[in-house]
Amino acid sequence: MRMMFFLLPILLFAEVNNQFFNTAHRGWFFGETNETNETNKTKPQKINPFDVKKMMKLPDKEFMASIPLDNLDLYSAQDFKKVFQRARGIAVMKPTRQNVYIVKRMQKFMTDQADKFARVWYLETIQNPELEYPGIQSSTFARTTQFYEKQKTQKAFFKKHSEDIGFVVFYNPADKMSNVRQRWIYNSFKKEYPNYDIVWIDVTKRPDLVKKFNIKTLPDNFYVYKNKKGEGIWVRIKAGLVSETELKDNVIFTFKNIISKKDK
Repeated sequence: MRMMFFLLPILLFAEVNNQFFNTAHRGWFFGETNETNETNKTKPQKINPFDVKKMMKLPDKEFMASIPLDNLDLYSAQDFKKVFQRARGIAVMKPTRQNVYIVKRMQKFMTDQADKFARVWYLETIQNPELEYPGIQSSTFARTTQFYEKQKTQKAFFKKHSEDIGFVVFYNPADKMSNVRQRWIYNSFKKEYPNYDIVWIDVTKRPDLVKKFNIKTLPDNFYVYKNKKGEGIWVRIKAGLVSETELKDNVIFTFKNIISKKDK
């Protein structure tokens, strides 16, 4: 009898202890959660990631997680700048792999956008010469490995397209000096690539084409690309005297960025 009283507290303890391991610790050990009012209060807020005012009020971790990395182009420039500045600050102070990854993704997006802008800016400068700043000339390339690689790429391009690209130069016969200088450039090009056709058009005889191509500065240099359908696509190389370097560079650049893939 005395033994029974002695064992009773132990049995009660065992029952309580067993219940404790069967309930309280099970959720933690097996990855389960007990939904309580307290845990509900700590759940991350779900907000519109493009509502930057609300987004900026989030704690650092929730802020970083809410950045829409696949839709950064939907931000305005001003909102993107705000989000990027805070994200970079968080990553500097808390340089976890995830934080740094997010900032690098945003940095890559900015770099890509800047590259697109630069390409379109240059294209517009070529195609709309009235927008070009006077007196600005491109610098010559240094004699480096990069220069020789460029030469190799140029030669391959012009050998490939000798049958589907031709040049058209609009000129005024009264401007004899500029005409002579421009012909020197194309004659030099022809010595290197003799299979290219070059057509010279007197603007005094073709006012219709002057109007069509908005020709204001002479000589005005174009190439015509014959696509797979046999259609001619006209592309301005440069309005005004063009150097041989500009001639080659601008043909390749505009071909890559203006001629569509379906036409090549």
